[in-house]
Amino acid sequence: MKKNYKQILGLMVVIISLVGSSVGLGGAQVDAATSSQNPDAKRAFSHMVFLGDSITAGYEPGVKAANYDGFAPRIAEQGLFRSAVQSQNHSILGLTSTGLDNYLSEVTAGSKITTNDIQANLPGAVYSLNTIQAKKDIAQADLITVTIGGNDFLNALGSLNELPQDISSLNLDQVGTKYKINIDHIMKQLTSLNAKAVIVVADQYQPMPAEVGTQLYAGLNTVANQFSQIVDQTVKSYVAQGYDVRVAHVSKDFPGKELAMTHIAEGDIHPNQTGYDAIAHTFAQTIWGSKGDRTPFIKGQSATSTTPVIVTNGQPLQTAYAPLIRKGKTYVTLRDVTTALGATVNWSNATQTATIQSGKNKISIPVNSKQIKVNGATQTIDNSAFIQTTKGTQKVYVPLTVLTQAFDYNVQYVARWKAVFIRS
Repeated sequence: MKKNYKQILGLMVVIISLVGSSVGLGGAQVDAATSSQNPDAKRAFSHMVFLGDSITAGYEPGVKAANYDGFAPRIAEQGLFRSAVQSQNHSILGLTSTGLDNYLSEVTAGSKITTNDIQANLPGAVYSLNTIQAKKDIAQADLITVTIGGNDFLNALGSLNELPQDISSLNLDQVGTKYKINIDHIMKQLTSLNAKAVIVVADQYQPMPAEVGTQLYAGLNTVANQFSQIVDQTVKSYVAQGYDVRVAHVSKDFPGKELAMTHIAEGDIHPNQTGYDAIAHTFAQTIWGSKGDRTPFIKGQSATSTTPVIVTNGQPLQTAYAPLIRKGKTYVTLRDVTTALGATVNWSNATQTATIQSGKNKISIPVNSKQIKVNGATQTIDNSAFIQTTKGTQKVYVPLTVLTQAFDYNVQYVARWKAVFIRS
């Protein structure tokens, strides 16, 4: 990097590390009591709401908004191991803590607003915000996450062309004071809108690498520590009031890995996919404990496999007979899947028909036929069941969609793992 470029990046880091809410480069002193309030690895969160700025949005430079893939979808995916999940992302690019505070005030009031009503000069076109829906989502949520603060300092510092190695010469006290007021009011509004939800607030990673200079790097760590404590202290005060509010200390994930986990080498402070993975991991541990971050893979499976992964009622399907893909459709071994979902199967050799009972529902699926019966009524399917000999054993394979639709199972697909989550 050129020297001036390093200074620009450094200034950006200051902004981020100062971010008040978050900020923790390296050795931020944190209160373990605020890190998680009795996380339960099995706890179900069926309705998640994600609030905040571009980190919650999953922003990356050069990526279209429709393709953002940040920590929020990863947390929703982790939730699928515990229950069916609905999630809403109410993030706003360029949002400051003042903007989020204003937004929640409008949500509480149920006002009709645009982005101009909460914060001036937000990036992109002005768009309408559905405060009525947001209020409903927040009120129904059992998990709420918040990332906010980085833009406070970006706006306060203005030009990024020059950055002193000694950042103690920068007067950032006023920014920190305002942030402290805002983060407290944000927590007050959220707990008023929903007193029962688990609320997880992130501190902020510091994207500046040590290559910018020993003095600057040390200074950023010091400032980060100070502002990280604002979040810890605020959360601790709400825990004392009986709320389940936690801090996801994402700042600990980045020291020494800044170049590998962000777009800082390109002049952008946002995480790359490695960084978002790390943030999601920390959130998952804060929500569900040290073993909260799971994968659906069993022995012999991986993210590079072309074979789909099946997860039934939160447990990866343990079977020696892998699912198959035929003409773009997923087929599964009938008895393995239905047993995992609590259904019973009867097989008729005479008619080559499988009959599956689940609760009050019953379906009959003849092999090599597109006519099945669902609770006595004949239905036509696009793809028929078939028998295949695998490892010397004949197994009946059925289209997964036939089972899930006939029994009205909850089905959610996660492209990241090529995994199908099914709940009976």
